[in-house]
Order: sequence, then C-alpha cells, then structure tokens
Amino acid sequence: MKEIKIEFETITPIWTGDAWGENSELKATAIMGSLRFWFEVYCHFAGIEVKEKEELNYKEFIKKRREDLDKKDFEILDEMGITLSSQIFGCTGWKSRIEIREIYFKTEKVNKNDIDFTFLHENEENDTEWWCDTILFGKRKYINAIKNIKVTFIISKFYLKDFRKFLKFYQNRAILLGGKKAFGLGFVKLKSNQNLNNIKLNLDNNNYVIWDKIENVNNKNVLGYNIKHYLRRKEDKKFRAKNFGKMSQASNYYFSSIVDNSCYIITFNNNDFILNKYKNWLSNNNNSPSEKAKKSSTQKNRKTTIDDLKNYLENR
Repeated sequence: MKEIKIEFETITPIWTGDAWGENSELKATAIMGSLRFWFEVYCHFAGIEVKEKEELNYKEFIKKRREDLDKKDFEILDEMGITLSSQIFGCTGWKSRIEIREIYFKTEKVNKNDIDFTFLHENEENDTEWWCDTILFGKRKYINAIKNIKVTFIISKFYLKDFRKFLKFYQNRAILLGGKKAFGLGFVKLKSNQNLNNIKLNLDNNNYVIWDKIENVNNKNVLGYNIKHYLRRKEDKKFRAKNFGKMSQASNYYFSSIVDNSCYIITFNNNDFILNKYKNWLSNNNNSPSEKAKKSSTQKNRKTTIDDLKNYLENR
C-alpha cells in the first residue's frame, strides 16, 4: 500500500449534514462516494469501461488465483471483467483497494445576513430567500460549513498510476463534494502531494462533462440556488425539467455560489449552445437589484406624475 495526501481546496463551503442539520462532521463515506463518482467521470473521458452495478464471484476468483500463482490480482479481475473503478473502490464480493487513514478539516459559519437573496430577481414572486431559509438554513441565522479538508489515503501500489492520472485530469477542474449542491455548495479542487508533471492522459471523449466559469458576475455573496432558480424560470417550460430536473431529481446544471465575483459551472448536459445561452443571460443581467428597483420605481413615479398632471388639467 502507498500513501497519498489529498487536499480538497474549498471553492464554496461544503455541506454534509447530519440528523440535526448541524453539519459538524465529515464522514469518510461521503468523501469516498464522491471520489468514486468523479473517478468514473474521468473513466468516461479516458474511454475506460464503467458499469452501474458489479458483483465479483469470489469463489471463481480464488479458483483462478490458485490455478496461476504468478498472476496478479488485478490481472485476474481484468479477465473476469471487473472494471477499474470497482477494482479500486470495491464492489459486491471485492474490498476497496483505497482507504482513508486520516481526515482533517475546519468549520466556518455562513451567516444568512451576509447573502444577497435578491440577485437577479426583480420582484417578490421570484425571491429565493424563503426557500433558502427553510431548506438550507432551517430557520436559523447561520449554518456550519466545512472547509480546508485534508485527507491521507492509502492505496494499492498496483493502482497508483491510474489514480495519479485521475488526479492529473482534475488539476484544473472542480468537482462536487457533499450535499446541497443545488445551492452552489461543495465546489472543490483536488491538490495532492504527488508529482504529476510526467503523467500523460489519453482522452477519447472531451464532451462528457463541461466545466466553465463566469467572471465579473456580482460582488456580493450569492447562493448558486438563486442563479439556478432564475435560469430555470427564464427557460422555456418544456426544457425546464430536462435541463434542471424535476422534484427530487438530479439537475444537469450546477452553479456555484458566487465567490470572488465569479460563478463556476459544471454541466452534464453536454450542450455548449445551451450553456452559452445561460452564460449570456447571467452576464447580461448582472445589474444589482437595487439599480433595477430604482429604475422601476422612477418609471412608476414618473407615470404617476403624468397621470396626476392630466387629471389636474382636465378638472381645472
């Protein structure tokens, strides 16, 4: 087994939750589940087979191992059709070949009063504050969020090269970790103690997932939910469920909370045209709500003044 240290560099706060909604701990299963998912995304790009469910016939595996003692376990698993993802992260009948030895993280408080809930919403009907207050904050003034995650893994030396390729692939890309992703939480980048300079990648599919970023969006703290809610309502009704998912269904588009005046986007929709359309909608509507409100109020007052003047002249 070889040791690897990985840092999940926080772009937006991470939510894992618990029975009380305190979000005060980080479970190893949450990290491993996310890593496996994003490893399989990498496999799609690299042309490596991925299966939804796998099961190893362990008796057959032991039989093959006894028949040829010179063969490595991974060679036998390859012959039996067990995918790389299941070989590393495990499946029914096969134990994971990567484990977590140590987890370190910090927590921070996200204050509800520091968030701009009116971003892109011109009236109360579109306001997202009620939903965020109810679902994310649970009627509290703040929530705990996790950041600065550092994990020490141990991994079988036979899979170290493949895992380094995985780390190389995500060097300049964000992944999602934890829950409340629709709110723009859990965007992180992977950093490791591995030297990846000489790692070469062979990618067959460059469009399975698209990463993008919008800069100069807004200088306030804005939840990704506000952005997603705005775009969903602006989109044609027949495409809303397709692009953003139905109730309790995963979305094809994830928008980070706005940090450093920027918004990160991850989309599984595999459609540059739609993504660029949404980017333009955001870029063209980044005036602050206060400016819109002032403009609307000025127009309304001006109309009222004209009407009053007409009434005065007619009834003079």
